[in-house]
Amino acid sequence: MKRRSSAGGKPAKPRGPKRSTPKRRNAPNRGASVAGKETVVARLTRERDEALQQQNASSEVLNVISRSPGELQPVFDTILQEATRVCQANFGLMIRYEGAVPIRLLSQVCHRLMSSWLSAAAR
Repeated sequence: MKRRSSAGGKPAKPRGPKRSTPKRRNAPNRGASVAGKETVVARLTRERDEALQQQNASSEVLNVISRSPGELQPVFDTILQEATRVCQANFGLMIRYEGAVPIRLLSQVCHRLMSSWLSAAAR
C-alpha cells in the first residue's frame, strides 16, 4: 500500500534520520600516518624473518634426527648450532647431566676463556 500525501497524488518520501558524511575532527597529519605505517611494516617484516629463521632451524634439527636414528650426539650438536645462530649469540653451551655429573659438554664458537672453562669442567 502506497502512502499518499494530503497535498497531491505523489507518494510521500519516508522520513528517516538524516545521513551525513562523517567529519574528520583533529585528523592526524598524513606524514605521521605514513611514518606509523612504515614502523608497523618494519616490525612485521622483522617478525616474519625471525619466524622463518626459527622454522629453518627446526627443519634442520628434524633432518638430522631423521638421518641419524639412535644417535643423539649429532642431534645435540645441531640443536646447539642452530640455537646459537637463531639467537645471534657469540657462543653457545650445552651440558648434559646424568644425576649431578656433567657427562658431555658441547660448545659452539667459544672464545678462549669459555674454552678453558669447558676443559676444566669436563675433568
